[in-house]
Amino acid sequence: MYEVIRVKWSPEFEDEIKEIYRMFKDQERKIFDLTTYFDNTSVMDLVQLMCEEDFVFLIKENETPCAVFVLDNPRVYGKLIARVNIHTAIRRPFWGAKARDICKTFREYLHEHYLIKKLIAEVPQCGYGVIKLLKDMGFKHEGTMKEACIYKDKNGNPKFYDALIYSLTREDIK
Repeated sequence: MYEVIRVKWSPEFEDEIKEIYRMFKDQERKIFDLTTYFDNTSVMDLVQLMCEEDFVFLIKENETPCAVFVLDNPRVYGKLIARVNIHTAIRRPFWGAKARDICKTFREYLHEHYLIKKLIAEVPQCGYGVIKLLKDMGFKHEGTMKEACIYKDKNGNPKFYDALIYSLTREDIK
């Protein structure tokens, strides 16, 4: 049903990179902390950096791109990834039940292809849909960092939010 493609910053992935950019651009102020935009960094700069330094995966359903997952800042020891931060953007038509199916597919893909001890997701307290999705995937709340991220509020003004830390261990991924 869903196809998982690992994307790298190279000409052979040009179409996939464009789709990732579109997804991030569509949700740019909701999925990126405002502090991400230092020195006038653009979304394309961020996509390039992720494709060069992290593990970036595009999820497709019948050739239609529906989500992107980024495994950020992996701590790799041989074949083991001791811990890694996970970020995602899911296209709006795939929110809700389809998002849970996409996440389940990606979780299974990770279990089959990588030896990951711990996945970590940092979510602003205002990300109610993401928090529900994380809980549905089996992530456990590990802690809260008070006023650790800045996002725009409903009026478009910068506002500090608590960062909620969720994790999923290899035992939970199965």
